[in-house]
Amino acid sequence: MYKIGEFSIIAQVSGRLLRYYDGIGLFSPEATDPQTGYRFYSATQLPRLNRILAARELGFTLEQIMRLVDQDLPIGELRGMLTLRKAQIEQTVQAEAERLRIVESRLRQIEDEGRSLAPDVVMKSVPAQPFLSVREVLPDLSAVRALVGQLHLAVPRVVSEANLGPVTLVIHAPAFEPGALDFEIGYPLSGNSRPDIRLPGDRRLTVRDLPRIELAATLAHVGPTGDTHRSYGLLAGWLETQGWQVLGPGRQVFMQLPLGDSESAAVVELQLPVIRPQPGA
Repeated sequence: MYKIGEFSIIAQVSGRLLRYYDGIGLFSPEATDPQTGYRFYSATQLPRLNRILAARELGFTLEQIMRLVDQDLPIGELRGMLTLRKAQIEQTVQAEAERLRIVESRLRQIEDEGRSLAPDVVMKSVPAQPFLSVREVLPDLSAVRALVGQLHLAVPRVVSEANLGPVTLVIHAPAFEPGALDFEIGYPLSGNSRPDIRLPGDRRLTVRDLPRIELAATLAHVGPTGDTHRSYGLLAGWLETQGWQVLGPGRQVFMQLPLGDSESAAVVELQLPVIRPQPGA
């Protein structure tokens, strides 16, 4: 048997928390000295305490924790519940991290205001080409990155890299709608190969003809893909001052993929189809 101070060291929890759990009937000592009131704990109580602490760290309420430990659930069922809760927390953390990246990016864009930044815009035509792709409505940019990662792993196993152009994202939605990003992602192809590739989650890549862009205004974005709005802003300002009219949402060509730790080193060519308006139009 261990005094409360000794047990708090063994369990790596504070004595104050042990007293609180005793007070609400969640975790009581093995024995209490009737004369001194000293609490004594046993090492055999550690499994129950571990369940309580794991559930607390995963965000369960005290009422939920009481039900979990009092029902004496089998280890496998408890592990499944905790694993599900862990996945939910991880998803929340990822969403918050994405929000933080967006906030930081907007702050950098505000810092750019007033600076004389001359974008290196290149005007060019983009030829028609076979396009091995999947079109999907995605919830956010992190889902886009995940899909790009799937393509990067799966496609080169089937198609020779010599016949693959850079990963290209075609924007089909007429407006940016968070939660409903209508994107087509894939590889331009050369050669005669016309593969049909299945990805996890019942996704399927097929080949179609990507149409020619008669004239595109292009700008290389270097940095996190969540920062592309900064480069779009520079490109839009340049086009406006030069008198060009944008014809649609265009494409993004990943000259350097933002995979893993290389996110900050991504290189994306932004392509906007444009025309020169007729006088008086």
